[in-house]
Formats: sequence, C-alpha cells, structure tokens
Amino acid sequence: MIELENLLSSGELYDIFRDFAQMTGLGVSLRDTEGNNLLSYYRDEKSCACQIFSNEEICRKSISFSGKKSAELGEPYIYVCGCGLVMSASAVMPEGKIIGSVLCGPAMLWEADDYAYDEIREKTAEVKPLTEEERAVIVSGTPKYSCEEMTGTSRILFKLVNYMCRANGDIIRQRREITQQQAKISDLLAVNKNGHFQGWNERKGFYSPENEKKLLTSVRLGDIAGARRLLNAVLAEIFLHSGGNTVTMKAKVFELTGFLLRACSEAGISGENLLRSAADIGKIFGENTGFEDLCYYTSTLLEKVMEELCKSHVNVAGAKYLSAACEYVNSHYRENISIGDVAKKIGISSSYLSHLYKDGLNVTFTEYLSGTRIDAAKELLRETDMTVSQVAQSVGFDDTNYFTRTFKRIVGISPKQY
Repeated sequence: MIELENLLSSGELYDIFRDFAQMTGLGVSLRDTEGNNLLSYYRDEKSCACQIFSNEEICRKSISFSGKKSAELGEPYIYVCGCGLVMSASAVMPEGKIIGSVLCGPAMLWEADDYAYDEIREKTAEVKPLTEEERAVIVSGTPKYSCEEMTGTSRILFKLVNYMCRANGDIIRQRREITQQQAKISDLLAVNKNGHFQGWNERKGFYSPENEKKLLTSVRLGDIAGARRLLNAVLAEIFLHSGGNTVTMKAKVFELTGFLLRACSEAGISGENLLRSAADIGKIFGENTGFEDLCYYTSTLLEKVMEELCKSHVNVAGAKYLSAACEYVNSHYRENISIGDVAKKIGISSSYLSHLYKDGLNVTFTEYLSGTRIDAAKELLRETDMTVSQVAQSVGFDDTNYFTRTFKRIVGISPKQY
C-alpha cells in the first residue's frame, strides 16, 4: 500500500493548508490512522483548541474514529469533538483504503454567548485543566460557521486532498511499474552479457523477427502476460543495440509502437479508437524522456492496444479455440501433427480451424506450425552444438533437406549460415 509520507508533498500540502486556513479561519492538519498530527497549520495557534489539546489521547482517538467514518461514508465526517466544538475529518484513500485523514476545524455553530462559554468550560474540563482566561481565548478565537458552510468547506478540502492523492498515487504506481520492468530488462541484458544470446550481436535488426512474430501472436490472441514478457525482451534488444543513444532508442520504440498499432488495424479496430490508443506516442519524443519512460509509454500503449482488441468485434469463441490450438502446437510441434490432429484435440473441424488461423493470425496452419518449428530450431542452432540434421529431427522435420529449404525461406539464410 502507498505510504502517506510518500504520497503527499509536505511542502505543497503546507502551502495549501496555510492558504486554506488564512481564507477560512479554520485550522487544518494531516493525521495518520491513529490520530497523530503529521502536518498542520492554524491561523492563531494560541486560541485554537486543536493546538492546545493536540497531544491528548481522547482527541487522538476521536480523530482516528472520525477518519475511519469518513472512509466508510466516502465523504467528510462532521462531528462534535471532546471540547464541544465542530470538526470535520476527510479520509485519505489513494487506493480505496484509508491511510490517514485531513482534519478541518474547530468551529462553532452558534454565537459565543454565556451558554456556549459554559458548555466549553464543562467539556474542556474533562480533557485538560484550563484557566478561565484560556477558555475565553478559545471561545473568542474559534470561527463561527453554519452547518451548510462547514459542510461545503469540508467537501472542498476533501476533494482537493484526494485529487492530490490520486495524481501523486498515479506517479508512484508508474514509477513502481517502471522499476519492475527495468529489473526484468536488466535480467535479459545480463543473460546476453553471459553469452546466452550470441545471435544478438550479429543480427542486423534491432529486435529479432521471431520475437516480433510472437509478440504479434500474443497481442492478437489476447495473451496479455505473454505480450508483456515479449515486449520486455524486445525493449532489451533495442537498448542493447542502441548503444545508449537516446535518439536511436526513440526512433526504434516509435517503430515498435507503429507495429503494435498495425496489429490493431489488422484486427479491424476503427481509426478513431486507434488514434485514442496512440495518444501517448507523442510523449516518446519529449526532450527529457529517458529509456525508463520509453519503456513505460510503450507498455502503456500495449495495454491500450489490448483493451481495444478486447472491445473489438472479435469472435470470442473463435479466439478461444485459436488460443487452444496455438498452445497445443507450441507444446507438440516436435511431433508429426496435422491440422486434423489439432482440430480433433480442441473439438472443432479442420476447416473451421483453418479459417481461424487465416482470419485471426493471417497465416495458414502449416505456416504457423513451420514458423514455430523454425523458431525452436534457431534457438537450438544458437545455444547448442547440434548438427543441422539433429536440429531438424528435434523440431519435427523428418527430412533435413525440407527443413533446410523451409528455414531459408522463412529466415533468409541457410541453417549453417545462421
């Protein structure tokens, strides 16, 4: 959960409290869930009951209770404090859970007559011994507010503070997501430095065609977790090949976002929705945009792409079958499988599955199966000392010559050259 001290800037909040108190005459303070004072401003501290009784246990308990009541109601909770004065508590709830409250007051709903003085004398005596002069100062220095004025003033403060919480909370969550993503990318880069991805340094492109294809498949099938994982791999490759040149990184990330939007277009999403999804692309070119922000903006765009795909008129049942088919192929590509085998396994006809591959992924079943096998073959060629014939047999090709022809057609070079 977001911590209160990380959520609100004390300097910014103090300025707001000061201006609010000067304008309304009401004191303002930020309290934790136990009622302890973290930050406050009172226009006249000598006459403010909250300042005089701020460390009293009965006051802290009352403030803690009132903050929790505000959280339950979803609005300011106005109450009469132990001193007989009117207060309001506004819960601070950045993620739907109370982490503190903002206290506003005290105020009096009536004129400072003899009755009011007698009541305050009686109430304050139960909290802390005071002289008659001190009580007179409290009565004369406490502002007078009607019920409507107190309610309206409290709501303004409630909305203001929780708006600040949401805005700052979004920033904190964004930084948290960036940190997590950067850690994953750093791991991928470390793997490359250890020599596990030797092909990266020889490749001409910034990211591998197989990762682009897998990312596109994940996006089209609605596999959000898989798409995020592949996106991080692609970003790591971009970072590796850019040599730290921010301009180059921005250009390649922009190219990648275009690729993602193209996936949306091919899925039949309207141009209006595509423009809405692309709103964050302009941020890529900001002068102060570093690599971590590039990662975040690209991830944000991917989330929007996934959202648009989910809202588009995709055949949900068809997508479910296609996803099951791809999962089966990815697990059994080493075997001698056909479209009939896969269709029977997932409970649909071969012709319907063929239709799903063509409409959903814009490839035939055979092309998808071959591509999956070739992707696996490339990994074996990079990571092992297996011969071409052994690799062919391992990924499901009985004929080495056919494997070589297929590999060259898809990759552009022979397995030996690769």
